[in-house]
Amino acid sequence: MYAKASRVRRDVIELVRAPSRTPLSESAKELLYVEQSGAMVPWDAALTPYMIEPMDTLKSRRYDSVIFVGPARTAKTVSLVDGWVMDTVARDRADMLIVQISEDKAREYSKKRLQRCFAASPQVRAALSPYGHDNNVHDIKTRAGNFLKVGWPSKTVFASSDWRRVALTDYDRMPPDIGGEGSGFILAGKRTQTFMSSGMVLAESSPGFEITDPGYRPATRHEAPPTLGILSLYNLGDRRLFMWQCPDCREWFEPGFELLQYDKEETDPARASKHVVIACPHCGSVYEEGQRVNGKPFKLQANAGGLWLPEGCTLDRAGRMHGEPRLTRTASFWQKGPTAAFQTWNQLVYKYVAALKVYDSTGDFKDLKATINVDQGNAFTPPRATERSAEGWASRRADLGVKVVPSWVRFLIATIDVQAGKERRFEVQVQGFGPGLESVIIDRFKIEKSRRQDPENPEKFVRVKPGVYDEDWDLITEKVVKKAYQIDDGSGRLMPILRTVCDSAGEDGVTDKAYAYFRRLKQEGLHRRFRLVKGSGRKGAPVIEERFPDNTGRSDRKAKVWGDVPVMFLNSDRLKDIASASLLRDEPGPRYIHFPDWLPERFFDELNAEERDAAGHWEKVAARNESFDLLHYAWSAIYWLKADKITDWDNPPLWAEAIDSNPEILDGSADCEVLAKPARRRRRSS
Repeated sequence: MYAKASRVRRDVIELVRAPSRTPLSESAKELLYVEQSGAMVPWDAALTPYMIEPMDTLKSRRYDSVIFVGPARTAKTVSLVDGWVMDTVARDRADMLIVQISEDKAREYSKKRLQRCFAASPQVRAALSPYGHDNNVHDIKTRAGNFLKVGWPSKTVFASSDWRRVALTDYDRMPPDIGGEGSGFILAGKRTQTFMSSGMVLAESSPGFEITDPGYRPATRHEAPPTLGILSLYNLGDRRLFMWQCPDCREWFEPGFELLQYDKEETDPARASKHVVIACPHCGSVYEEGQRVNGKPFKLQANAGGLWLPEGCTLDRAGRMHGEPRLTRTASFWQKGPTAAFQTWNQLVYKYVAALKVYDSTGDFKDLKATINVDQGNAFTPPRATERSAEGWASRRADLGVKVVPSWVRFLIATIDVQAGKERRFEVQVQGFGPGLESVIIDRFKIEKSRRQDPENPEKFVRVKPGVYDEDWDLITEKVVKKAYQIDDGSGRLMPILRTVCDSAGEDGVTDKAYAYFRRLKQEGLHRRFRLVKGSGRKGAPVIEERFPDNTGRSDRKAKVWGDVPVMFLNSDRLKDIASASLLRDEPGPRYIHFPDWLPERFFDELNAEERDAAGHWEKVAARNESFDLLHYAWSAIYWLKADKITDWDNPPLWAEAIDSNPEILDGSADCEVLAKPARRRRRSS
């Protein structure tokens, strides 16, 4: 078969045609298709008018980069990334790299989004190479010889190659440091640098990192709080905020979540979100989302008339801009949740109230962080994070007796941390829980002396070595697993420890000895009251996850395990969030922690020995953190027991019944180790 000369001429003319100067938002109307109800339909700028200016800025030579911060359901990825790709392939040809958050997401984006867009758009389809081997999942070639690569954050994706355009999607879900080479934004900028003013980097995302300084006060309303990720990039730019104009007073305001009005006293999400309005901060006029204004629903009309306002500028009532924007090569945009085209105000409030309810009842603010970041488009700081104080907790100590169980306690949890180095020991903490998971520290002690005599002084015993001696672990059975405490009601009854959780990691040999100890407990029939725990280290892991480790096929492991020992893998960051939230409750009630007056000052210093970093991970800021570590282990036992699911404390599981009906309670003659001292009361000063 021979090519026709006319066809060759047309193809050559198309290849050498000058790049299109059509604004990206106009080009997208002809080239971009989006999925709607199972069908591919043309992109409609009228639904997301706030995207027009950011899209058009991508083709401006005044900027090297465009940063877009916004909530979900704004069509930011469709408009900015998909629209940019279609224009690049069909009209403004260039080599382009798209970076998704993972290899799987890159594959999914290519197959489910790009391939469907290509198939739906005749102009784009015609601009692609006709050869099948030029169009695969990660590497796509055009007729003009340009490349479109769909990759993920790795050194190899960013290395060597130059790209005129780079798009980073969902930026705050990418690693902050890629292979030790720096952030994705820095690496992307290196790849476009060759093209000088025609190179462009796009980063878009909802916020994902926590505020590093909760007490910081921004100098202007345009400035984002100090945090890592997309908001730190936004602060580098001209800091544009999307503004609405009040139909009544004609003043401009930014429609943030804080302007939404709803029943804030209502804790039921459905009832709280039933009626939501927004109030103009200037005149107080109130508008419903669907209220007709000039013949259109209020939000649709407000978005259509909205304007992006850079820092340093103001808007008058006629919509004219005054002032000088920041001088920068980065155009940055920050959109908030109430403007999102595909998310209602009712949904925003419902998700927030529901997440707040979860936090109030569990202390876990994962859902609260997610809705503030992803739905509202705001930065997040843990509730009351500035109130952590060793002195404040120490001041709450009260005369609760010495290592006895208050009569309101329903069950006891023991936690053990294995300490290495010169001070090898088992550090033990016992915590009593009652209705609403209100708790009290019952005991704190060390197991540091073994039953082995000191060869140089037969009257003394040498220190335990958990990584060496099996018999040292057997001390846990005697001093913890079988231990019971006197109930402080004068009856002489005893409450045994219901569950014990113990660290299984540490210096060489500890894991092997820990697993061997569990097997011995199983032989004694005590294994159901004991679990080994280990930090998961996996992002997004469940709060707890029981597994049976088996590395018999691995030759690189020092500890050998055969899949016969259950281990609870912990999402330590989330459990420490929950423990921290319980510490921050300053009035007795659900999840409040009581401290007896015999606890030393160092106990409270250890509670304050860790802080959350900007990525949300708990890091040690002091050498001794045992109290806080043991506290989060106790919450792992709560989740193991599913005690966090108890909603009716008048009809709980048998082990959580009140003392008089609890089958776990023992009388004073029970055959168990009783190391608690008698109750002691101090004479209160008059």
